[in-house]
Amino acid sequence: MQKTSQNIIAVIYDFDGTLSPNNMQEDTLFRAYGVDQNEFWKKADELVQKSGYEPTLAYLKLLLYDETFQNHPLRREDLASLANQIKYYPGVDSYFEEIQKFLSGLSEVREWKITMEHYIVSSGMKEILEGAKIVKYFKKVYACEYEYQNGVAVFPKLVINDTNKTQFLFRINKGKLNLGEDINGHMPEEERRIPFRNMIYIGDSHTDVPSMTVMQRFGGHAIAVFDPAKGRPEKALKMVEEGRAGHFTPADFRKGSLLVKIIQRTLKKIVSTIAYHSSAQMSFDWMKKHKKRDL
Repeated sequence: MQKTSQNIIAVIYDFDGTLSPNNMQEDTLFRAYGVDQNEFWKKADELVQKSGYEPTLAYLKLLLYDETFQNHPLRREDLASLANQIKYYPGVDSYFEEIQKFLSGLSEVREWKITMEHYIVSSGMKEILEGAKIVKYFKKVYACEYEYQNGVAVFPKLVINDTNKTQFLFRINKGKLNLGEDINGHMPEEERRIPFRNMIYIGDSHTDVPSMTVMQRFGGHAIAVFDPAKGRPEKALKMVEEGRAGHFTPADFRKGSLLVKIIQRTLKKIVSTIAYHSSAQMSFDWMKKHKKRDL
């Protein structure tokens, strides 16, 4: 493989609690099916505690085998149509265009042709997210998926939990976005499409800790957000205190908010780093070219 220009920035978001104050199932499926969310999550927790289920698999099983869903099975087309009921934090609707406008206004971005991509890595449901109004802004959405037969969900095809989320960070890092591509082979740093130093991860809870830890360890940036309507930000504060995240802030995506200012400052830092590495590479290439000429 050839060296890459490494002038792409990736911003990676958890979804539930990060872009939306609720679990997406609560805004969509539970409302449509008349499911009591407390009872549902209690049943899921019982599968974890009594039967040893992995937590994400527990809720995915209930969505297939709980009596309510047995009587009215999940259909792909219905899941996508429910996405318009998702609630978002303030400013999410306009945030993606505003942050792109901010980045485009930086002189070094134009000079070094720097671009930005957005990704979702979530333990929620991809079929719901595919119908979300903001999905057009994302390069790739990674979330749990079902296999469908005759349009009806029959078995989990992809399960994303807190620990295997990190796989998708390396997919983004290496540019191997499709699940059929192997990411375990060695790839030199200079050949990776998006180095970790060009990444920002935004999450809200302990389920994001493995991803934040990977991000920080490899030179990336992690931001912990919290819902100010739900009391003190103990979880987000703890993530910063433990070195899992560099910042914590209310999940407010409106222009001028603390979160947006932190993202903007982080983008400036990444842009400066890209410019530094690009100009250093240019000097190195010039030196190699003239050394050959001298020989």
